[in-house]
Amino acid sequence: MKRILLILAAVFFVTGLSACNGVQEENKESPPISEKPNDNPKQTDEQAEDPPGESVDLTKDRPTTKTDRIILEGMEESFQFTLHQSQALGFSTYIVDDMVVEEASSGEGDAMIVFANFAGKRNEDAKVQIFSKEGANATIEEQAEFAREVVISNDFEIKQRPDNAPNRFDWSEVEFDISQKGSNYSILGTVSVFQHGDRVYYAIVQYPEEYEEGFIPRVVKMFDDIVWYEAP
Repeated sequence: MKRILLILAAVFFVTGLSACNGVQEENKESPPISEKPNDNPKQTDEQAEDPPGESVDLTKDRPTTKTDRIILEGMEESFQFTLHQSQALGFSTYIVDDMVVEEASSGEGDAMIVFANFAGKRNEDAKVQIFSKEGANATIEEQAEFAREVVISNDFEIKQRPDNAPNRFDWSEVEFDISQKGSNYSILGTVSVFQHGDRVYYAIVQYPEEYEEGFIPRVVKMFDDIVWYEAP
């Protein structure tokens, strides 16, 4: 029963709030384009990677906007960014101005969802969802299993990687790739599970295949700009 409730809660976050996965094939559009948070070492022989961003006092201010650069297809491009503060998830970061962000919470946990909004057109198939269960008692393994339930319940397949394949995101403690294909669309993605302090998170990064070169650098920049809230 508990497992069913977890899956239903995940479906609420992924499909109810962001309304993108599980869209029927005939309604798909072809879009026109183109941090491992962990202060604690892994329980393995490998050295844990540092989390994206940094940890600071809650009272430290950050500018509300900034201009910065992202490398797209080998070329640096200048973008405007707006600060987004996620009190529920425990961090702030900068979101490039051609993406939009929403937040939601339920009894199961908290989520931040960032959608591509290229050329002013929001695409709900190109998004990153960061989620953490309520409280601080989930393990990396439990959160990874929960993330697998989420993507499978939303009609994604989990792709097999070679055993020696490197992680796509250097902050991941657990990582796997996902895909969803139809006759006229292909959505790819990666799920990253990571930890900061006592709290464990997952990030589901998904995008239409043709968005990859423009979308992924924006997501990586968002993680690089994370600053964690720490009590003084």
